[in-house]
Amino acid sequence: MVDTMNNQFQENEEEKKTPKAVNWHCFKACNYGCRFCYARFEDLKATSFMTENEGCRLLEQLATAGVEKINFVGGEPMLHPHIRAWIVHAKAVGMVTSIVSNGTGINRVFLSAMKGHLDWVGLSVDASSDELHEQLGRGEKKHLRNGISAHLARSLPVADLLHEFGVGVKLNTVVTALNQQDDMSEVVRRIRPDRWKIFQALHIEGENDEDILQLEVSDVAFDAYVERHRAALVDLRGVTVVAENNEAMLGTYAMIDPLGRVYTNAEGRYRYSSDSMLVMGFVDAWREVSTGFSAEAFLARDGDWDWNREASGVEA
Repeated sequence: MVDTMNNQFQENEEEKKTPKAVNWHCFKACNYGCRFCYARFEDLKATSFMTENEGCRLLEQLATAGVEKINFVGGEPMLHPHIRAWIVHAKAVGMVTSIVSNGTGINRVFLSAMKGHLDWVGLSVDASSDELHEQLGRGEKKHLRNGISAHLARSLPVADLLHEFGVGVKLNTVVTALNQQDDMSEVVRRIRPDRWKIFQALHIEGENDEDILQLEVSDVAFDAYVERHRAALVDLRGVTVVAENNEAMLGTYAMIDPLGRVYTNAEGRYRYSSDSMLVMGFVDAWREVSTGFSAEAFLARDGDWDWNREASGVEA
């Protein structure tokens, strides 16, 4: 009887340590040139990615460990040749599915194929004009070379499609020195996201060391941006505004890189597991880096929101 109680206690302790949500940076490659990006993975080859079967094994390990939500991120995850299969498999093993994208490839064909499999899309839009997007590098590299961006013009119809297909919409905005005075109110009203996440441009050592020096925004300016928009959108119902300053972003994300290494960012740099979770298993890989993750801070930044309820469209 005592042994049984001890085993249950140990299992409960492991469950507490398992993050409820994981960001899988499944692909390094990106067709955009965002200057503030902190997920460049310069140490990896552009061709470093998993086979479909390896990715499915990774997802199964996460689900078995108790991860509830998987967020496919990049690079640009929509460029990955196996992204559709992985979204379907993640849903099949019981996880809530989400993808953060610049909108590439999100069309009727894709959304029809993902119906019943894809719960959320986080659409990245940083400015109210494509002139500002060009300055931020938020645009296709082929366009940026000509000094233009068409990101906003492309994103608005994508948002409309997401609503049409019943996919939950998150809007992600990075605040920098270049767009800190921008007014995103009309864009937010037009996109009508369920959640608007506003991020303070973040420096990660070894990822965006040079560009971030010109883009960093002070805490005061970031807070002013957030409060200005909260006031402007006070009448807009159904949109949850979530602001994450640098302090809130550090040590509150459980992440996996394109090779399957588990990592955190508590010290302002990436701390990786000693090997891929495909080799050592997620539980052991997470144990190596979990001291860089604060469950309390994760909750404080509203990391454990009701993604099941909101994805089903049920009123709060």
